[in-house]
Amino acid sequence: MVAALTNESATSKSVYFAHCTSEMIFITHLLTEQPEKLAGPLLADTYVTLLKGRNAWYGQMLAKGELRLDMGDSIKGKGMIQGISAVGAFYELLSQPSLSVLHPEENKQVAPAELCPILKRLYRILIKRVL
Repeated sequence: MVAALTNESATSKSVYFAHCTSEMIFITHLLTEQPEKLAGPLLADTYVTLLKGRNAWYGQMLAKGELRLDMGDSIKGKGMIQGISAVGAFYELLSQPSLSVLHPEENKQVAPAELCPILKRLYRILIKRVL
């Protein structure tokens, strides 16, 4: 969506990628005792998923108005857009009160999803269908 909305701006895409990877690292460290480093093949896969793969294509088509959310997550010629269900699953998991973490600025316990603005926005768009 970022690429389509910013006319393929390299700066916008790099900022988006940096923020997404920061959220992914936060989530990984929260849920895993010994998280893998986001480097090498894992980083390359992350790049493809966020900026070049089916998920990126789907976001661009939504932003351009060439697809609608009510068309679902299985697109003819592309197959299943797995990012939609992944966003839903991770948001719901990270919204559980039992996983609360200390908010770094407000000094109070919050659900981890509250510290993931990109995940929250994607959930609103892709799952709740609120633009």
